[in-house]
Amino acid sequence: MKKLSLALAVLSAIGLGATSTANAANNGKVVFNGTLTNISCDVGPGAGVGAGPNGDINVDLGNVSFSDIGVASDTKLETATPVQLLVNCSAGVEQYDTVKMRFVARSGSGLDNNDSKLLRTTGAADGVGIGLLNAQNQIMDLSGTETIDQPLVKDGADGATAELNFGAVYVLNGTPTNPGNADGFMPFVLDYE
Repeated sequence: MKKLSLALAVLSAIGLGATSTANAANNGKVVFNGTLTNISCDVGPGAGVGAGPNGDINVDLGNVSFSDIGVASDTKLETATPVQLLVNCSAGVEQYDTVKMRFVARSGSGLDNNDSKLLRTTGAADGVGIGLLNAQNQIMDLSGTETIDQPLVKDGADGATAELNFGAVYVLNGTPTNPGNADGFMPFVLDYE
């Protein structure tokens, strides 16, 4: 008889806990949106750029002296490393004329705390961020919506190609400098229009 009473008491307590949880619940819904396309493109490294694991694209900024680095408003960008990415589409691009590359710095190593145009660096070095140069050799604002746009060159079948060219450079962010590794990473998205 004691075993049954104890079991009923435990079940009762569980039932009361479930009831109070149910009373405290909120209702809502999750809405998902998206678009599916037939486009089939890949991006690979071009001249001066290496391929890493998992499709990563590696850009070696080299060994750079702080004396060769300027702030974003300077034109001291001669240490920039050219970056070329090759877009190769094998199908589904007949309705598209342009590819636009946008960067998602916030999902990578983040925006620089002192200059939000720049990518935050990781490693021992301080006082710098990484800037990307557009076709006009100006530093892009990575906190904004600026893109690198190129026409898709159709191949006569369903495919097309494009070359995405930009530069990467260390930029002083206005804080005290300290030498060491200055690495960074960020995802990118290709939009077709």
